[in-house]
Amino acid sequence: CPQVCAAHYGCRLGAMKRVLVGVGKALRDTGQAVERMGMRAQDNWIFQEKICRHRALMNLFDQRPKLRPSVFVAPNASLIGNVSVMDESSIWYGAVVRGDQSPVDIGGKSSIGDRSVVLSASVNPTGFAAKTSIGDWVTVGQGCVLRGCTVDNFAVVGDGCVIGEGALVETHGMLEAGSVLPAGGLVPRGEVHGGNPAAFVRKLEKDEIAAIEKKAEDVSMSAKKHADEFLAYSNTYQLREQLGTAAGKI
Repeated sequence: CPQVCAAHYGCRLGAMKRVLVGVGKALRDTGQAVERMGMRAQDNWIFQEKICRHRALMNLFDQRPKLRPSVFVAPNASLIGNVSVMDESSIWYGAVVRGDQSPVDIGGKSSIGDRSVVLSASVNPTGFAAKTSIGDWVTVGQGCVLRGCTVDNFAVVGDGCVIGEGALVETHGMLEAGSVLPAGGLVPRGEVHGGNPAAFVRKLEKDEIAAIEKKAEDVSMSAKKHADEFLAYSNTYQLREQLGTAAGKI
């Protein structure tokens, strides 16, 4: 009977799917168990973290991010390697600050917007130090890319900007949203630049210069509100590394 054959085939197909799902789960569990065995062998216990395994602060060999206690780092942001962040600054959601080739320094009351990326560089085409330096009261918008550049105090980088190696945004300089400041480029003090490549647009007005600090202060206050909504980051793995290092020196 065709109906009986179809029902029998459907039952067999369903059973095969259940078997495949079970086998897949077993393979995943086995892989996870093998991974944990390997991590135990390396004396790495990060898999025991209960809240979140994402490491907002990640060491790179002997280089470790250095943050003041008042810094806000969003739960899904990443600070990697030789990174220094000063008081009351904020690293927002999805942002990445990577100091793997040279140092990245971020001053006080500064902010790195959502999904922005701040990178170091191994070579600076201008001949100056290749590190990335962001001053105090600096606002970096959302979706920016900064690599091996210098942004001085009280500067503003608009959303979606790209700043290349060796470029400099001077104090009270402003880069309009979506602009590209090429390697070695310059935004002089008190000027607004925009476009691709960025070019002079106009001079900043006195009230606009005064508003830069207020904007940075507002972002800092907003970061405090966000920080109050999260539990403190678990740093068990760092404590374990410190204890291991201390034990090795005894």
